[in-house]
Amino acid sequence: MATASITSIGSDDPLQYLLRPPRNESPADRSIRLRKEAEAKRRSDQIDEEIKAARENHKKKKTSEIRLLLLGQSSSGKSTLQKQFQLLYAPSTLDLERTSWQPVVYINLVKSIRTILEALEFEYDNDTDAEDLLPIPPISPPSPTQNLPSSSKGKAKDDTPPSPISNPSTPAPDSPAWSQQLATLRLRLLPVLSMEEILARKIGRGVQVAPGKEEVFVRNGWQGVRHLLKQKERAANPADAALLRDLEQRARTNSSTSALVTPTSTTTSEYQYHVEERDEMIKQVAKLLAASKEDVENLWKHQSVKTLIKKRRLRLEESSLFFLDNLDRIARTDYSPSDDDILRARIRTMGVSEHLFEVPTGTNQKVINWRLYDVGGARGQRPSWVPYFEDANAIIFLAPISAFDQYLEEDGKTNRVDDSLQLFTLICSNPLLKNVHLVLFLNKTDVLKKKLAMGIKVKKYITSYGDRPNEYGAVSAYFVAHFKQVHRKNNVDAKRELYTHLTSVVDTKTTRNIIMNVRDAIFRVHLKESSML
Repeated sequence: MATASITSIGSDDPLQYLLRPPRNESPADRSIRLRKEAEAKRRSDQIDEEIKAARENHKKKKTSEIRLLLLGQSSSGKSTLQKQFQLLYAPSTLDLERTSWQPVVYINLVKSIRTILEALEFEYDNDTDAEDLLPIPPISPPSPTQNLPSSSKGKAKDDTPPSPISNPSTPAPDSPAWSQQLATLRLRLLPVLSMEEILARKIGRGVQVAPGKEEVFVRNGWQGVRHLLKQKERAANPADAALLRDLEQRARTNSSTSALVTPTSTTTSEYQYHVEERDEMIKQVAKLLAASKEDVENLWKHQSVKTLIKKRRLRLEESSLFFLDNLDRIARTDYSPSDDDILRARIRTMGVSEHLFEVPTGTNQKVINWRLYDVGGARGQRPSWVPYFEDANAIIFLAPISAFDQYLEEDGKTNRVDDSLQLFTLICSNPLLKNVHLVLFLNKTDVLKKKLAMGIKVKKYITSYGDRPNEYGAVSAYFVAHFKQVHRKNNVDAKRELYTHLTSVVDTKTTRNIIMNVRDAIFRVHLKESSML
């Protein structure tokens, strides 16, 4: 007897054969089955439509906005460039964040003081006995259970006894007076140094960046926690209040904004307490710093510090020099960070920070959204870049060419310029970035000029530089040629151009012009790819 096959019952679909209705199906069962099948088909068609709509929205979104990645090693200037974008295209959000940058400036300043004192201690072993020290008025360091010492609360600047160190310029490092001055300053500045840990606990956490070295870090959105409620109370204008509510809502829904992010798990009362506690801590820090201003000035102007800097046994970041030179303005109880202070304030960001800007095209003033991603540049954070490659329209790669005499914190044998070249090679050769517009910022030219003026020889650290002139023009041209060569040899698309700029992103006027030039170039490529030209 012949066995019935699938084909013998008129179906080429095995699944249809398996789902065929029972032979003895009653009219009622058939009606139920048909209703279920119709409902299943309706749901299937709905899902198909949703998938199709999602694809269309994704395609439309890619053509209606520009996704810009800021890439480069740590301390290359990425976050500073992001702030310049913010100053240019969303200045009101930076105003909302201004108060949040005050403790960061304080941390930068205190870190500079600690670096100086540690260098002095390493260089000059002060064996001065306690009874030989110059008189010190009593200033107690902060108690573990308090934010700051009670003796500093409410102390006005005029109430502080004058520093016993009236002449910080002593003739020789082996002078007993010099040794006494430094030891006295170190003890007088202990309360100021204790501020660093207090401030760090309030705004972020610590992370190990190298063996034995930790640094304060924050995560995306840290600025907004500080002032949201205060700004709401001040927003008497209904339009301003509506703007703030909108910013908060975007933050809560994880929408991208460079202004405000509020923890959704924190209740209003807890949040209010957190803000008030932090405000009180900042006031106390400001008072203590104002009371210690003369001691900080004496340390900064001390001949021993000048000698170490001249001999390059003390290396301070440019931001440190800036804040120490502006101590008179910063060490005031009514201090508020300026735009330059915010641009130069450094704090390590963990993870990826996303910022949304409405950028005019410059021709018909049509606005296009720019979604800017500022990513961590330390070696351990670089794998987090990859998920953002696929949808990127453009990359600005920042390489600090002033770092020719510096080495990575994570690897003391790797020159920072060499690391930038290796990283740029990976970017140029990555097939995922084949269609991405490439912009190169050879950054920190202001620092490079100062180092060359001090007589620091490039060939000492980069032997391939040879006997070329140790002048800015020759040095910058050498670095430009090397990065262009990397692009030419490793570019996955031979037709893709590289737009190169020598930059100092702390210079607002010059950087603004460069950003606008970059904007126009990226717009042209974007419009061409979107078939709008």
